Amino acid sequence: MGDPQYMRFPVEEYQARCNKTRELMEKKDLKGLFITGANNFTYFSGGKCYTTMNARPSPMVFPSKGDPVAILQRFPDWNRIREIWFDDVRIYDTMLGLPLEMTVEVMKEKGMDEGRVGVELGYEQRMGMSLGDFMKLKDALPNVEFVDAADLFWEIRMIKSPAEIARSRRASEITVMAFDALFPTLCEGMSEGEIIDRFVKMQADLGGGNTWGLINSGPENYESIGGGPGGRRIEKGNQVWLDGGCSYKEYASDFCCAGTVGPASDEQKKMQEMVWKITKTVIDGVRPGMKACEVDALNQAEWEKRGYNYNRDINWGGGRIGHGLGFIPCPNEPPHIAPYDTTVLKPGMIFTIEPGINTGYGCYQRESDCVLTEDGLEILNKIDPALRLIPA
Repeated sequence: MGDPQYMRFPVEEYQARCNKTRELMEKKDLKGLFITGANNFTYFSGGKCYTTMNARPSPMVFPSKGDPVAILQRFPDWNRIREIWFDDVRIYDTMLGLPLEMTVEVMKEKGMDEGRVGVELGYEQRMGMSLGDFMKLKDALPNVEFVDAADLFWEIRMIKSPAEIARSRRASEITVMAFDALFPTLCEGMSEGEIIDRFVKMQADLGGGNTWGLINSGPENYESIGGGPGGRRIEKGNQVWLDGGCSYKEYASDFCCAGTVGPASDEQKKMQEMVWKITKTVIDGVRPGMKACEVDALNQAEWEKRGYNYNRDINWGGGRIGHGLGFIPCPNEPPHIAPYDTTVLKPGMIFTIEPGINTGYGCYQRESDCVLTEDGLEILNKIDPALRLIPA
C-alpha cells in the first residue's frame, strides 16, 4: 500500500476505477489488461512511469479477478512503491527492456496465460515497450489472444470523478487569474516572447504546473494558431491572441484570451462578439446522450445562419471544434467534437468548445473548458469574453 503523503489520490479513488474496469473486462470477455503505456500505468496504479527511458518498461498486470501487480526497474522503485495504491510490486534489475521471464511468470500466476488479454494497440494509445519485446511476450504466451483495449481505457478515463473535476476546475481558475493579471501589464513594443514568459510565470506563481502558452500578433501571424512566441513586437492596431494553460495536480486547463493594442475597431469587436455568441449557443445546446458529432452540427448550423460554411471553409481547429481534457502529460484526449466522432457524451466528461476564425484583422476564438453534468455543460473557465485593451 502506498504512502498517503505521496499518493496522487486516495486508495478509494483507484479502487473505484478498477471496479469499473473489471465490469467492462467481464463484458468484453477479457482475462485482464496488460498495461505498459505511461499515462495508463499512472492512471490505474498511481505510480509515475518513465517516458524518456525506454530501457525501463513498467508493466502493470491487471487481472479480471485478483489483485494487480506492478513490475518496476530497480532504480525508481523506492519512489514508485510509495505512490502505488496496491501492495504487489515486483522489481527487476536489468536495463534490456521488458523483463520477459518475470512478466510471463506474473501473468501465469494471475490467470492471464490463456484467453483474451487487453493491450494498448488502438485509438490514441501507445505501448510503453518495444514492438520486439511485445512479439517475444506473444511467443512466450501462445495461448493468449492479445486484443486492442483502447475503447475500454477511454470509456473509463473519459468519465472524470468528482476529485478529477475539482482539479480541472482549479487549473482553469488559475489560468483565468493569470490572463486577468497579464493584460493590464502589457504595452505596445513588448515582444511575443516577453508576453509568454510573463504569462507562464504568472500561472506558476498561482500554483499551476506544466505551464505553457502560444501567441500570435499582427496581420502576418494571425493564421498561426499553434506557434510562437517569436521576437515580433506588438504594435498599435494589432490584435494579440494567446492560447495557454496549466495543470493542477496533473489535471489540465486549455483556453485562449485576446486583446488589442489600442482600442479595438468596430470590426474586431463585432467578430469577437459573434464568435462568443456562437460558442455560447453551442454550449447551451449540449445535453448528455448527444454524440460528439451532433455538437459539431450545432456549431455548423450557427455559422450557416451567419453566411459561413464552417466545416468546409473555416475548419479552424484542424477538423474539430473541441477536445477532451484530462490527465497530464497530454491534456488533449477523446472525445473530439468533430463530424467524424460518434462518441456518446456522458456526465463527468470534460471537453472544450472552441470554434474560431482567422481574419486579416485578428484571430477570434473563445475556447471554453466545460464539464458535462446531468443538466448540460458547466463552464469551468469563467472569464470575460470581450477583447482586452492593451495601452498603445
